[in-house]
Amino acid sequence: MERKEYNEKLVQIGELLSEKRKALGDQYTSREDFIYSRQNELFSGESWISLRHLSNIENGKNMISIEKLVLLADALEIDVVDLFTEIIEIYKA
Repeated sequence: MERKEYNEKLVQIGELLSEKRKALGDQYTSREDFIYSRQNELFSGESWISLRHLSNIENGKNMISIEKLVLLADALEIDVVDLFTEIIEIYKA
């Protein structure tokens, strides 16, 4: 569900995820390219996240679910526990 009010913590989490995506390389700077490349490279062509959903997460409009966090960690080539720890640190700050 998309949030109407501004939430600084969600924005910071979104920025963190966006930075990690872009750090994978130039071929992943576009959300669309990232989704479809990872879909083919890691998820056997199966849809794993929509462009709108990733955009809303990265823009701080949606909180990422545990299911999507696990998939996104795989797509970002990051250990899910490490990623979750970084998100928790943002919430604690």
